[in-house]
Amino acid sequence: MRSEINFSEFVRHELCSLSVDDPQLAANEAYGFVKARGSLNLSQSGAEVSLRFPNIQTTRRFLKLLKALSVKDYQMMMLSTKGLWPARGAQVNLGLEFLEKIGVKESLWDKIIEHRDPAMFGAFLRGFYLGCGSILNPARTYHWELTYHDGEFLQQIANVLNHTLGLEAKIKRLKHAYRLSLRRAQDVVEVLHLIGAIEAANRVEELVRQRSIASDVNRSMNFISANADRIGKSTAAQLKALQIIEKTIGIDSLDEELREIAKLRLENEDLSLRELGELMTPPMSKSMVYSRLRKIMSIAKNLAQERVG
Repeated sequence: MRSEINFSEFVRHELCSLSVDDPQLAANEAYGFVKARGSLNLSQSGAEVSLRFPNIQTTRRFLKLLKALSVKDYQMMMLSTKGLWPARGAQVNLGLEFLEKIGVKESLWDKIIEHRDPAMFGAFLRGFYLGCGSILNPARTYHWELTYHDGEFLQQIANVLNHTLGLEAKIKRLKHAYRLSLRRAQDVVEVLHLIGAIEAANRVEELVRQRSIASDVNRSMNFISANADRIGKSTAAQLKALQIIEKTIGIDSLDEELREIAKLRLENEDLSLRELGELMTPPMSKSMVYSRLRKIMSIAKNLAQERVG
């Protein structure tokens, strides 16, 4: 369980450490946070947008976005939870003018979709992922997901991932929410690149490469093992045939071309057909050796049937 948390934290740390240089991308990412963590509150002082963050790191990331957007009018208070898994988070409250600042009232989401700009969508998805996403340890399984209350909005994200980026996002309905997930290794790598977690994507790619090598080795070992079993059974059948011939008519009664290979096989039980052929005078190909041994086995079969008869 701890290894999964470590990798998830690693991805979060990388994303929260990214520089914020472009105001438009900062607005898109902030919008992702608002969609994932935001709510509209009414108080005596009026309406405000409130975002609750489960940890300090994502809170600092959001504050960095506010700074890039020149937003100074906000309130923050620390939150803490007790129990089996105590945690510290924070709540940030902003005025409704903040929504205008990031273009929400101008249908920012429609612009992100219409422009089909990977950088714009990636920035939004980064904020949305930091607000409601998670990833499992790729050493165990490939699984990147978003959990959200609005299934229709998740479906819009899935459409972009599937149709624009060629990924295979699937949505599952839970008891009180919906879950979008990517479960193919390459899809996880691609979405990590998209949201800016380059080092995390490289780690997943390295794991995929190592597993591919291990799989190739296993296939090779299985092939070698199966080939060895086949050769062993074939050699045993050849030796059994030679024993029948020796007990009935004798090896020396065979034609000269068969006699030489028969004696070589009896003297070299562990050699392959190719190696037996190299000992012949003149040397023979593997197919020529196989042909002669087949003749010997046919003779032995006929002799065995005559004995039974």
